[in-house]
Amino acid sequence: MISVIPAIISAAAAIIVCLINNHLQRKRDESKRAAEKEQQQADLKADLTAHLEEVIANQNESTSQIHNEIEMIRYQLSELAKHVDKHNNVIERTYELEKRTELQEEKIKVANHRLSDLEKAVDQ
Repeated sequence: MISVIPAIISAAAAIIVCLINNHLQRKRDESKRAAEKEQQQADLKADLTAHLEEVIANQNESTSQIHNEIEMIRYQLSELAKHVDKHNNVIERTYELEKRTELQEEKIKVANHRLSDLEKAVDQ
C-alpha cells in the first residue's frame, strides 16, 4: 500500500500538469486566433480602402470626361447657333429681295402699259 500513495500522488501531479499545459495551450491558441482575426480584419479594411480609392479615382475620371463632353456639346451648340443665325439672315435677305423683285416687276408692267398707251396715242 505504501507504493500506491506515491503512484497516486504522481498520477495526480501528472494530471495537474496536463491540465495546466492544456489551459496554457488553449490560451496561446486563442491569442493566435485573435491575432489572426485582427490581421484579417486589418487586411480587409486595407483592401476595402484600396478598392474605395480606386472607385473614387474612376469616378473622378468619369466626372472629368463628362465635364469635357459637356463643354464640347456647348461649343458645338454655339457653332450651330452661329450657322442658324447665318441661315436666318440669308432667308430674311432673300425674302427682302423677292419683295423688291416683285415691286420691280410691277413697275415694269406699269411702264410697259404706259408705253403701250403712248404708242397707241402716237399711232392715232
